[in-house]
Amino acid sequence: MELPSEYEEMLNRLETQITELFSEIHYYQALLTEKENTIIRLTTENRYLKAKAENVSSELTPPPTPSQQLVSPSPPSETSYTPPTRSQQLHPPSYPNEKSYTPPPSPPPQLKAPSPPSQASYTPSAPAQYEEQIFTPSEDTRINKRVCPECGAMGFAIKEIDDRSRVISYNPQRIYAKKKVCTKCRHEWF
Repeated sequence: MELPSEYEEMLNRLETQITELFSEIHYYQALLTEKENTIIRLTTENRYLKAKAENVSSELTPPPTPSQQLVSPSPPSETSYTPPTRSQQLHPPSYPNEKSYTPPPSPPPQLKAPSPPSQASYTPSAPAQYEEQIFTPSEDTRINKRVCPECGAMGFAIKEIDDRSRVISYNPQRIYAKKKVCTKCRHEWF
């Protein structure tokens, strides 16, 4: 029994749609495996970098104490050599129109170091020129650039995409304005 021609056409269209859907499924499966491989690669790279950072931080040595300062050698004499004394320390070169730094005198070795002040009596006082400035997100545009106004998501949760409703230029090719989209709540803004 033969089907009418309109049923055959519809059957052919449905078969092509099925094959297209199968090809899309294979495409998305390939994308998924690629994403999983990228995740695995990035996690192993992250572990490697963390281990490397721990090794580097353990290899760092503290800065030398004042007792380990460099001693300048005296010029060698032709007759005999005498090692330099501790009083012959290196001094930085002096430049005109520049204030020189003189370190505070060190306490005599027979005196004990004073005990650290208690927390109740200690009040730190920093000079006004070195005070740290703290910005709130509304004051600093760099921080405010990637914050969703709807849900508060920050950083890489905010994506910039082309806003096809606003064309900036037609020549030499179309350039569209950008809009931000939150990947968590799907809120869009400019």
